[in-house]
Amino acid sequence: MVDAHKIYTLKVFSLFCELKEQSEFYRAIAVGNGLRYEVEHYDLNRVQHWCKGRYTVQVQQDGLLYSCECGLYEHFGLPCCHILRVCVSCFMRLLTCGVW
Repeated sequence: MVDAHKIYTLKVFSLFCELKEQSEFYRAIAVGNGLRYEVEHYDLNRVQHWCKGRYTVQVQQDGLLYSCECGLYEHFGLPCCHILRVCVSCFMRLLTCGVW
């Protein structure tokens, strides 16, 4: 995520930063073998009425590909805050397991 500024234009990088900040309001819960996550807003009462507040993220190709039911990545090519939360959660799990 550190090199995102090298990939995106300045405007898209700004949007990426907003999505990263939004991801901090969610928690990722691994379902089954860690290839599927339920990502839920910490305070569902504060979620806008048009937003679900709970999304499913699929992890594919050993963590190289992520797919969220919100469809932002497929539509815009930018990972959504739900995918970003799963990435952070997976990274933290690797750190606590002593893999890194």
